[in-house]
Amino acid sequence: MLVRARMARDVITASPDTTLAQALNLLRAKEFRHLPVLDDGTLVGLVSDRDLRMAMPPIWAEEQEELRRALDEKTVGHVMTTELITVPPDTPIEEAAKLLYQHHIGCLPVLEDGRLIGILTETDILRSYVELFGVGEPSSRLEIHMPNRPGELARVVRMIGIERKVNITGMVVPPTIGDRATAIMHVQTVNPGPLVEALRRMGYTVGWPAVGLEDPVFTPAGERGERGLRAAEAL
Repeated sequence: MLVRARMARDVITASPDTTLAQALNLLRAKEFRHLPVLDDGTLVGLVSDRDLRMAMPPIWAEEQEELRRALDEKTVGHVMTTELITVPPDTPIEEAAKLLYQHHIGCLPVLEDGRLIGILTETDILRSYVELFGVGEPSSRLEIHMPNRPGELARVVRMIGIERKVNITGMVVPPTIGDRATAIMHVQTVNPGPLVEALRRMGYTVGWPAVGLEDPVFTPAGERGERGLRAAEAL
């Protein structure tokens, strides 16, 4: 998944001469937290809702007139961040997430040929990872410990998808420590018990939803309803 697939394309921007009052109104009207600043079409800065709040006099200021003047006279050019981290649209989403984490920032302007074409925020990154993990649809989470050697992951995937015919809706393999690897999978079944047992018979350590936790007790929906009805009748 690339940045261009998840970035916001209809970007609301400001100019360095935009007043703080105008910038605040833009952010509140569009429910955004970041406002790129363009000067004659060139990205020159970025202002956030936090930047605007920090630029205002404290709420205990003696006169409201002071607050009004700050909002109407001070411009975005006075408070914007000018040292920007940007990305091209074909950046992998995981690289963009790494930049947000490393630089402690909340968004990445997206540039193509020096022109602003989008913006990627923390929320966009989180939505992307929700989709990558396949948690947007009914599924079960498995953790599978396996030897860290070529072919093991392919063996697991083949058994799940080809032999058991269970769809894998999301998968990630965190960095390996030592000679053991862990695959975290979401499989498209609400009762992966038979699948878990089959993997264990192959010699893998499997947890549903995680290794070290007791497997849930699966009860079919119809049986759960009947149990509830019998419990209600007994009251």
